[in-house]
Amino acid sequence: MKPQSSFIRRPVLTRRHFLGGVIGGVSIAGGMYGWATRVEPHWLQITRHTLAIRDLPESLRGKSLVQISDFHIGVADENYLSWAVEQANELSPDIVAVTGDIIDHGFEGSADAVQRVFSRLEGGSLATLGCLGNHDYGNRWSDTNIADRITETLSDVGVQMLRDEHVTVEGLSVFGLNDYWTPHFNANQVLREADQGRDGLCLCHNPDVCDEHVWNGFRGTILAGHTHGGQCKPPFMPPPRLPIKNRRYVSGFYDVGEDRTLFVNRGVGYGFKARFNCRPEITHFTLQRSLS
Repeated sequence: MKPQSSFIRRPVLTRRHFLGGVIGGVSIAGGMYGWATRVEPHWLQITRHTLAIRDLPESLRGKSLVQISDFHIGVADENYLSWAVEQANELSPDIVAVTGDIIDHGFEGSADAVQRVFSRLEGGSLATLGCLGNHDYGNRWSDTNIADRITETLSDVGVQMLRDEHVTVEGLSVFGLNDYWTPHFNANQVLREADQGRDGLCLCHNPDVCDEHVWNGFRGTILAGHTHGGQCKPPFMPPPRLPIKNRRYVSGFYDVGEDRTLFVNRGVGYGFKARFNCRPEITHFTLQRSLS
């Protein structure tokens, strides 16, 4: 008896199978696009952290600080931004820190829109403070008139803007820097006034400032924004696009040396309407005294 030959039937790629694969791939891509442009840009996350400050005044122990950043009014949906402000109000903050890019550069009618959004902000029971970002200086980050208008509008609704200035809140020194990319950046001068014996707080839109030799012995925590966390980030990989030199500063906490800690907030809004694997953020900090 002759042995029977054996063979393996190979799958045949038919036109029907090919079209099914293409349609499936298009459906997945379309779903991801819809998620990134319609859902995640407005899927706001409240992140909660303890902020340890050495020599924190006793009156501030257990108090809350809420950081909001990068609204980009003029591009981001105004109804969503107004709702985000109301979410910040619900946290009942003692201190509110606004860390820049209130508007998107080149936006016409910005003052009215800023007033509409930020008039909803109830502010902190102790202080409501802010610094400007690069977009708040208009195109090429150099229009002082726009920055002045934004500052005035925010002041009218209760936000004290610090432009290379500092204030004291219950014994805690809080500095606010002009944006790093503008011709008005002069952090070196104001940070000379830091109390080198006590921790302070600094509002600084662009985290690249952490690598500059401007700190003059300032120690404490730096609150920044600017990066948006990259906005669109592949899983388990760094974001492909970041508007900073030091690509280490994406989001969250970083030890930047010399008794300084950086926190980068992912922002509430967006420069272009897309977020993927990088939700918008409001940060709620509980202030505690550091043990070291």
